[in-house]
Order: sequence, then C-alpha cells, then structure tokens
Amino acid sequence: MKDIKCTIIQDVLPLYIDKVVSQDTKEMVDEHLQHCAKCQKEYEAMKHELYIPIENKVSLLSDLSRKWRKKKVMISIASVLITITILIGVYAYVFVYDTVIPYSENLFKIEKQDDNRLASHYYGKSHAGLKATHPLLLEVDGVKKNVIFIFYTQTIADSPSRKLFNNRENKEQGYTFTFGLDESQDVDAVYYVEYDVKKIIAEKDSWDSVLERATLIWIK
Repeated sequence: MKDIKCTIIQDVLPLYIDKVVSQDTKEMVDEHLQHCAKCQKEYEAMKHELYIPIENKVSLLSDLSRKWRKKKVMISIASVLITITILIGVYAYVFVYDTVIPYSENLFKIEKQDDNRLASHYYGKSHAGLKATHPLLLEVDGVKKNVIFIFYTQTIADSPSRKLFNNRENKEQGYTFTFGLDESQDVDAVYYVEYDVKKIIAEKDSWDSVLERATLIWIK
C-alpha cells in the first residue's frame, strides 16, 4: 500500500476515533498507526480528549441526577430542622424563658394562717411560678433569725402553668401559694429577692449577700 501522509491520517483521526469512517479508511489508519509512532502518539492524545463512550455519558448523567436529588433531599431536611429549631426557640422564649417580677408593695403580701402556715399572695396579672427557700438561720441586725427568701417569675405570654400554683384566684386573694412548714419551725421574716442557689453553692454568692439586697415583706 502506498504510504499515506501523516497530515492526512491526523485529519481523519477524529472520525476514526468516533468510528464513523468506512471500512477501507479504518484499515488504512490501522496499518499506518502500526508503523508511525508520531501518529500513534497523536491518536492516543486525541482519543483521551474526544472519546467518551455512550454508556459512560449515560452513567455520568445518571450520577449527576442522583447527586442533585440527594442534595435536594439534604436541603429539605436541613430546612425542616432549622424551622423546628426556630419554632422551639420562639416557644421557649415566649412560654418557658422566665424573668423575675420586680418587687412592688401592691403586688405581694405574706400572711400567717391559723394553722401556722405562711401564705403568699400575688396580685399581678399572671405569673409563671414562685421560688422560695426553706427557713435559713441568718444574722439580722445582730440577731439570729429564721428567714425565707422568695421571688416570682413571669413569661412573655400568660403562663399556662400558673394554675398549678394557685389555691385561690379572685380579686381579693389574688394568686395564692401556701408554704408547707413543719409545726416546729418558726419563721421570723420573709424577704423578696432574686437568688441563684447554684452560685451560692459555687461560692460566687452567699446568703448573707442575698439578705443585704433583699426587701423585707413580712416579719413576725
């Protein structure tokens, strides 16, 4: 067979690679590539650049489609989780997160009942709860006395939990909470003040310090 110029072979290589040449042309290129290192090198380089099998193309598109569907699912899940987190945060802020109700003489009253139990009355609109200590023996004006510290909390919304604490609810009595005291215990005074037992245990605060900033609301 007459030698074919390399330029001609290289011109038909793209068609040869795509297998769209005639049988005679294919045989011509095959024979030339067996004896021409230069065209063989050009063929290898061109084959890697141009040739992607049909099945690989389908597989590539399938992989891309699968990855996109997976990404959409992950985005949807993340959106749901973020929405749930936001809703929980809003609910906690409105209904759970509480703040201390500042003391006012018109809002709070302590009275001793006939059975030696102390009753605390709150005359505000609503409250989330009441915190109170057991009687603590502290020095007040140089005298050892049993004192109780209390404070009420409130949430942004009217707390649905307040009914758990109410013994009576009317305009005269307000919201009433009765302290359960042993008959042998003798309480000398009740103070209104915010306190944090964890800080006291950690020695970042003390009951004496709490007493200094407390407001006396009942004394025996």
